[in-house]
Amino acid sequence: MTTDASNIAWETDILIIGSGAAGLTLALRSAPFAQVMVLSKGDLKEGATFYAQGGIAAVLDSEDSIESHLEDTITAGVGLCHRDIVQHIVNNS
Repeated sequence: MTTDASNIAWETDILIIGSGAAGLTLALRSAPFAQVMVLSKGDLKEGATFYAQGGIAAVLDSEDSIESHLEDTITAGVGLCHRDIVQHIVNNS
């Protein structure tokens, strides 16, 4: 059974569009402080993160480093990445 939601008024503090890792992480971190709503075009478990072919990169042990992670990401981005943005992301992940 489906419901026609076109005439329903929704109210929320934070609206997150997308149920990938970033969207769901934001939802979990925001929930203690605000009313959060997540919209997804499919099942919540069907975000694009699920289909990431190369996996999700992170510094996991002492054999790796943030600088190595940065360089790997820049290389994988084949010129499409903004270095300062990638630097911010790897420093804060």
